Amino acid sequence: MATEIRRTLAIAIIMAFSLTCAFGGKYTVYSVIGKAYTINGGKKSMLATRSSLSGSTRLYIEKESAVTIIDEANYKMYFFTKQGENSVSALLDISRKTSKNLSKQYLSYLLKQMFSPMSKSMKHPDTYMQSTGTSYRAASRDSIMAWSLARLLGCGGDSTHVTAESRMIEPKCIVETDYDVSFDLVSCTTGMTVGEVVKPNTACYVRVRNSTDLPLYVNVLNIDVAGAKYLVLPIDEEITCSNMLVPARSTVGFSGDPFVFSSQLSRDAFIMVASEEPLNFSILMNPIKCGNGDNMKLGVNRKFYDTK
Repeated sequence: MATEIRRTLAIAIIMAFSLTCAFGGKYTVYSVIGKAYTINGGKKSMLATRSSLSGSTRLYIEKESAVTIIDEANYKMYFFTKQGENSVSALLDISRKTSKNLSKQYLSYLLKQMFSPMSKSMKHPDTYMQSTGTSYRAASRDSIMAWSLARLLGCGGDSTHVTAESRMIEPKCIVETDYDVSFDLVSCTTGMTVGEVVKPNTACYVRVRNSTDLPLYVNVLNIDVAGAKYLVLPIDEEITCSNMLVPARSTVGFSGDPFVFSSQLSRDAFIMVASEEPLNFSILMNPIKCGNGDNMKLGVNRKFYDTK
């Protein structure tokens, strides 16, 4: 009997230790899309990236919002999308099946980039073209992304004389996709999805639906019939793309990054591009060329809007 008691006690201690390792450690906030708060004594405080959390921390996540955290001890990334108030431990338990394993090298890279003084600066890509690549990211991956987008737009092969930009603004062009992702534009004033006809100076934000089992990095390229481009979501100078990460099987609204439609009559195409890896989406501000060789899987969704 004593042996059984000791064995039971040992098992209980091991289980308690395992739970402490899994849920009692420290966690770093990688990204917050939409709105989320910490709750302490009934008081709400806005949750920010780079914040440290423990398993007992209570979070309140609003509708169509997402919080991504890094578990340094176990080399994992967790994605929280459950609306309402919950402890970090409870959210970890809910999101265990959708967590992402990180290599030691990649985790070190993420943490270094997150806490770099430069990483706190967010810029819209219309203020600069391509940023200098980091030692971990290969600049060629950005070019492969652009080539892959051109492929999904139907460029290449016998249509080498056709530009990707002309395909983007051609309604009859069939745009293919490798991932089931889509988006809407939402009015900042009404909170409702805008239709195909938009009044001048309408302020909107992007709402993304990721229907895949993978977390995806997204951005949305706006191009008008004259070929002028604008990339909707800002990019941090170190290109972590943490502000663009949409968890699997979720819908999130980028309400913190609104934009305004033109004050003039205009016809615009909006093309969302989604990737499994963080990329320098500002390369899409350059002429998009067809390329030979490697391709990568991308999610692509396009919509047209008339400002009048």
